[in-house]
Amino acid sequence: MKKVMLLGFVAGLACTATGCTWMSDTREQDKLSGSIKVVYWSKNSFMQNYGNLFSAKYPDLAVEVLPLDGLYKPQQDNKKAFDDYVQLHNPDVLLLDSEQFERYAGSGKLKALDADMKKDAYDTKGYYSGVLEYLKRAGDGKIYGLAPYFNCEAVFYNKKLFAEHGIPFPENKMSWNELILLSQRFSKQNEDPPVYGLEGRQLTNPFIFATTVGASYGLKYLDPESKKMTLNTPEWTKIFKLVAEAFQKGNFYKADPASSQSPSPGSKRDDVLKQQYPFLHGQIAMTIQGVDFIDVLSTMSGLPFEWDLVTMPVDQSNPNSGNSMSLNEIFSVNVNSQNPTASWKFIEYVNSDAFARIMTKSTLKALPARLSAMPKEERNVKAFYELIPPNESMYKNFDKLPDHFLMTFDSIINEEMEKLLKGKSTAETALQQIEARSQAELDKPKDEIPVAPKS
Repeated sequence: MKKVMLLGFVAGLACTATGCTWMSDTREQDKLSGSIKVVYWSKNSFMQNYGNLFSAKYPDLAVEVLPLDGLYKPQQDNKKAFDDYVQLHNPDVLLLDSEQFERYAGSGKLKALDADMKKDAYDTKGYYSGVLEYLKRAGDGKIYGLAPYFNCEAVFYNKKLFAEHGIPFPENKMSWNELILLSQRFSKQNEDPPVYGLEGRQLTNPFIFATTVGASYGLKYLDPESKKMTLNTPEWTKIFKLVAEAFQKGNFYKADPASSQSPSPGSKRDDVLKQQYPFLHGQIAMTIQGVDFIDVLSTMSGLPFEWDLVTMPVDQSNPNSGNSMSLNEIFSVNVNSQNPTASWKFIEYVNSDAFARIMTKSTLKALPARLSAMPKEERNVKAFYELIPPNESMYKNFDKLPDHFLMTFDSIINEEMEKLLKGKSTAETALQQIEARSQAELDKPKDEIPVAPKS
């Protein structure tokens, strides 16, 4: 489970900033009593992010935090560790990431919230449709949890570079082909310093970038249920040709390994950020980054260019669907909760307009799902809210794949993609080889699978 840095606040300061109008209504405070147990990263982070405000609104309800500190460890089955933790402590409110939510929503372990939402007239129209659609799909039409925040990526661009090169700015809902062609117009590696068209974490690995493109078209390269590869198709071949040519032409920025070393002690914050985000040097036209990059750009001293952002590229036949949204903090009610009413009230409150408006007064680290709290930024922050997630994640049920396959699959990809990028193979041949070799691994009988040595 990936820990998300949320928005820090002090309840007293937030109270001052909002006039404490949310505390004056005592009609529901008197109705909530007893206690609830909530799973969260740690007690301190829970109180800072949620508990202080919630307890101020419902002072007669005791909240016990079941911390996840130290639960997740390398070389253990962390999925089982979490499941065992839930079974042992029987919490009322669960903190789930997307993978956990999808497993739990379809297993009968969570209470559907639809009836509570209807009874309390919870405002779904003011809740970002992209998050709501995802939650409904994961629950086969029912809502088993709500997420106060979501993360999303966008294409950030250097307006100064575009103006200097006489190139029109990127637009919302471009195709991947349009984005790559746009990046090629900046290929000036012979300049000093060189100028690059595009940068991003996906671009460090051509296979990951190609599958990111494919996901926006609803493609899959592997069916975990049937354990069948589906990579050797005309649609995938077209994408891998496009990506391989772009990598071969040098349109994408590739970090120098020497510059990727940890910053020296005592380095200034701006220097550390420039080392972490090469886009800040001003020689890269576009970069694919998450919402927290807004904070990086906004707090850099003396940034030498103006910037803006647009949506991630999309499939032009389905322009409202994108594949970059992620949810890392979904709150759900345990079906065995001893206090389901209070548990729902907690979820309702931390997903309310009042709570979201207070939280977004601080540094932006994640996007509020409540539209009323959408950041009021002069730039195109609305781009993060333009797309809804695809019908199904490319990686759904990948946890069902055997561990030995995933390790072997990684080495197969590296070998075949290296041949492709060096011109020693074609996209057709590379995909044929990846599929054939990977399928052979998936088809291996259990007695032929090597057993990992015990540590």
